[in-house]
Amino acid sequence: MSIKRDNVGDYYLYLTCEDCEPSEKLRLTGNEAGADFGSKTFLTLSDGTKIESPEFYRQSLNAVRSANKALSRKQYLSNGWFRAKRHLSRVHKDIANRRRDWFFKLALRLVRKYDRIAIETLNLEGMKRLWGRKISDIAFGEFALILQWTCAKYGKTLLKAGRWTATTKPCSDCGYHNKTLTLSDRRWTCPECGSHHDRDVNAAINILRVGVPWT
Repeated sequence: MSIKRDNVGDYYLYLTCEDCEPSEKLRLTGNEAGADFGSKTFLTLSDGTKIESPEFYRQSLNAVRSANKALSRKQYLSNGWFRAKRHLSRVHKDIANRRRDWFFKLALRLVRKYDRIAIETLNLEGMKRLWGRKISDIAFGEFALILQWTCAKYGKTLLKAGRWTATTKPCSDCGYHNKTLTLSDRRWTCPECGSHHDRDVNAAINILRVGVPWT
């Protein structure tokens, strides 16, 4: 047991226990899905379902800028500076809480529909270098942990594809490897079998096929 205080001044009591068994199993549906993360669409599932990210930080960007500006006007370490600092922390905490709430609701929605869910292992640091603040806002890593916890809680299976496993370029119908595929190609036709693919749905199908149990 531990007690912690955050930057806003709120106190939290943490209790730790070990429980390896699912606390409440959901009924099996017989469904399974691969999930492809993306910067344009948060999740694309192998059945064609697309889920957009609310991008909570972007929604609250004006409030963050206003709070930062108010803090910069205060004399350092004055009472007003501490009040402005707590207000800025409160804005960031509100963003994080809304994002986490959405993650838990989405994870529960997925485990209610699918018995097995496969996700990819991402190079998040590399993605941040490419797309910057947006990747931090989308927070793939946090969602993956919440989905793992939700699957364990309700007796569903979470699979993962290795970081270096090819999932985007192979055709999900015949296995042809499209070496000419670029990030700007959202749809493509396999020259080997003629199948027409949505780039993200094709990747999600491949992720499901190569996924191994999360450990």
